[in-house]
Order: sequence, then structure tokens, then C-alpha cells
Amino acid sequence: MEASIAAVFLYALSLLVFYWVIRLAVRHAIQDADKRRSLEWIENVAARVSRERRI
Repeated sequence: MEASIAAVFLYALSLLVFYWVIRLAVRHAIQDADKRRSLEWIENVAARVSRERRI
């Protein structure tokens, strides 16, 4: 009985760790995509506005 409780606890703990790792990976990917998108916007839009103001 004690062995099965320990097995269930270990299984639940491993699922929790797996969930946390996946969650952090997705969060990092979203932040990275956001950063790249904002850099693209700066290069495309803000640079064009800056050139127009200089003229």
C-alpha cells in the first residue's frame, strides 16, 4: 500500500515538474517572439518615420 502511494506521489510530482518546464518554455518563446516583433517594428516603421523627419 505504501509503495503505491509513493508511486502515485512520484508520478504526480513528475507531471508537475513537466508542466512547469513546458510552461516556462512557452513563456520564453512568447517573450522572444514579442521582442523580435518589436525589433522588426522599430526597424521598419520607426526608421522610416525618422528618415521622413530628416527630409
